[in-house]
Amino acid sequence: MRGIIKFVFASFCLLGIFGYTDALTQVVRRQLQDADIYFTFVLGAIIYIIMWLAFYSRKERFWSIIEHEMTHALFALLSRKKIHSLSASRDGGRVEIEGENFMIALSPYFFPLLAMIVVILKPSILPQYQWILNGVMGFAFMSHLLHMTKEFHPAQPDLRRTGMLFSLIVVVFFNLFFFGVCLAALDGEWSLIINFIRSGFDKTAMFVSGLFYGFYENAIRGLF
Repeated sequence: MRGIIKFVFASFCLLGIFGYTDALTQVVRRQLQDADIYFTFVLGAIIYIIMWLAFYSRKERFWSIIEHEMTHALFALLSRKKIHSLSASRDGGRVEIEGENFMIALSPYFFPLLAMIVVILKPSILPQYQWILNGVMGFAFMSHLLHMTKEFHPAQPDLRRTGMLFSLIVVVFFNLFFFGVCLAALDGEWSLIINFIRSGFDKTAMFVSGLFYGFYENAIRGLF
């Protein structure tokens, strides 16, 4: 049963990559009419890259481990799993959870925790301060991407438990999804974030229905 659930979920994520890429393209096209909105977001991302190359790649391990384990813990709570303990040090971290699922295991690789905190705060912040949060969001999202690419490898226990191919599909889809959420949040309006999510879902549903319709049509032709 678990294998069937993973297959269906991975299939949706695979089609979702196409649906949300289309939705993300629409967001970018709309925002390019006022491309200045990207300035501090991109600047924040560049600043993080520079800082990471200068010293974070050697000295930031402790903070990245804390974020990694906290993300596991967050998704455990969302999955209504009991957390027995959480520990983190420069040598590694661990969260002991009563029960697990693939979303808990993969969450640090696809969920940009700090960037999503900024996204949640943005709609309640005055317009004149949005540019500051856009910079912080770019900084935080680039932090997530660099840590994810560094930690995503076959030796990771989280990935070995869930399977590399399945993990790759899920991680690519959700990173694309949350990147789109971040870009939609640059304006600081919930309506634009919701529109992006709804648009991507609708386009993914169209891909799914088209796939099933094509399969059904070919099956009927095969019978008659």
